[in-house]
Amino acid sequence: MTFVFSFGFIILFYKIAMDATSGFYIHYANFMASRAYLTVDTNSSTPNGGDNAALTQAKIVFNSYKPGVMITGFNGVLTGNDPQSVSKKLYVGTRVDYSLPFSFSEMIGGREPVKYVSESFLGREPTRAECLARVCSAMQDLGVSCQTHVTFFDNGC
Repeated sequence: MTFVFSFGFIILFYKIAMDATSGFYIHYANFMASRAYLTVDTNSSTPNGGDNAALTQAKIVFNSYKPGVMITGFNGVLTGNDPQSVSKKLYVGTRVDYSLPFSFSEMIGGREPVKYVSESFLGREPTRAECLARVCSAMQDLGVSCQTHVTFFDNGC
């Protein structure tokens, strides 16, 4: 009886360690996807015109780490916090929500899913269209008309 109890604890702690390792792996893949989301700019004429392309590229980067192969039963989805969304989210970056069963067996620990979240909010550089809108607004505040081929460099714009 003691052997079965001890072996069950060892298996349970092994599963918990594997889930922690899987979490680190997903955090890294999400971080790399967030970096891709941060840097993609399609030279769109509207400030949020490149956000879908950025999220698509972030998903490609995330899936290149093959989370479904590395983590058995991985069911996560990468989403992005878009700065131009209706709810005006405070943070910009990517997020992965996924769940894994708590234990290998129903008898030791149970098979109820544990929900995990990986967030990577690095911020995002303004797109060229956002820079143009900001610079034109500043020029109009000074009483100068905004011309198309005038470029100012300020804070990354």
